[in-house]
Amino acid sequence: MKLLTKTTLNFLSITLFVFLFGIVAFYFLLRGQVDKNVNFELEKRKTSIISQLNSNDPANSIPPNPNERIIIDVLINNDPLPEFTYTDTLIFDDLQKRYIPFRKLGFVANFNNQRIYIQIFKSLEESDFLIVQIFLILTALVIVLIVSLLVMNRITLQHSWKIFNRTIKKISNYDVNTHKQFMLQKSDIKEFNDLNRVIETMTNRINSDYLNLKEYTENASHEIQNPLAIINSKMELLLQSGDLKESDYKAVVDAYEASNRLSRLNKTLILLAKIENRQFPESKDVILSEIINNQLDLLEDLIISKNIIIENSINIGFSVYMNPYLAEILFVNLIKNALRHNVENGNIQIKQVENTISISNTGPKHNMNSDELFQRFHKSSNSSESLGLGLPIVKKICEVYNFDVDYEYDEMHYFSIKFDA
Repeated sequence: MKLLTKTTLNFLSITLFVFLFGIVAFYFLLRGQVDKNVNFELEKRKTSIISQLNSNDPANSIPPNPNERIIIDVLINNDPLPEFTYTDTLIFDDLQKRYIPFRKLGFVANFNNQRIYIQIFKSLEESDFLIVQIFLILTALVIVLIVSLLVMNRITLQHSWKIFNRTIKKISNYDVNTHKQFMLQKSDIKEFNDLNRVIETMTNRINSDYLNLKEYTENASHEIQNPLAIINSKMELLLQSGDLKESDYKAVVDAYEASNRLSRLNKTLILLAKIENRQFPESKDVILSEIINNQLDLLEDLIISKNIIIENSINIGFSVYMNPYLAEILFVNLIKNALRHNVENGNIQIKQVENTISISNTGPKHNMNSDELFQRFHKSSNSSESLGLGLPIVKKICEVYNFDVDYEYDEMHYFSIKFDA
């Protein structure tokens, strides 16, 4: 969930809770205030009625009021005295054919030496209608206020987070190989400026470290290769001289093979470093069938020497968008791996199913899983020619282009690569 959405939901939840609680509290407070005012009017009416009853007016009549009803009951001496109470009640109106709410006040008074129980009913219809109108108006105003605050809050937050989103986009698109200075847009929010400053500092430091490491790697590769080339040339001269004893000849051969191995290891590690550092940015549509056929032609001597049967069913014209050099390295490592770990008179099958290419080979079963196979310097055989880096290079190339590489054994060793559709 986005922070903007979470902030809006939290604001809305709190606002709705406060709104509902406030509306309920407001209703009861308004209802209590109205009842208090009605009680005050009933009390005034009670005082007026008692004054009329105690006056010298021969009629002793109670003046009528259209908004109220009065019921007078004569109390017998043995009747208990009713309590002085304010209550709400409903009375059916014959003219309107419905119940109307009333507020009632009951009290005892003396008239002509008799006790009478007087009940005054005051209509609450107008008061309730007024409460409903006030309640609806207030609810509408609060809803409009909440919606307005939500809209303004979202617009304000979107504007405030725009700089942050640009920062995230720029970081996601940043490529250390471009060597461009990483600059972020300034904001009027201090926290975002602090974040941008830290990110710029960190990115510039990473860029500097990367350039230093790249320079060191290139220099080390160059400086190592030169002595190795000299060593190999000198050993070749010794081997060709014919003046060596058999024991010395064997020692020179071992040293020569170790030097060659060291040279190949150096080149392979440099290649891995370049792949990890994304130093092969040039990409285009590469026809994989051509690359595979070319590699099979180059390895024809090795295939013939082991009498390997090749079954190639790659669709002609199947292409993948990637660096051509890495595409060659990818398949030359897979094909060499299938040849190196194959048996005499074995088979290699190269198949394609939709956007997946699998290279399988015969060979003895081993107990290693796919994770172990793709680890650096991990070899499934004791071959001196293998550096244990071929499959890690395959794995790294697939990671660069988000290809899925997998291994399984089912009477044959299957390496499959699923390319993007």
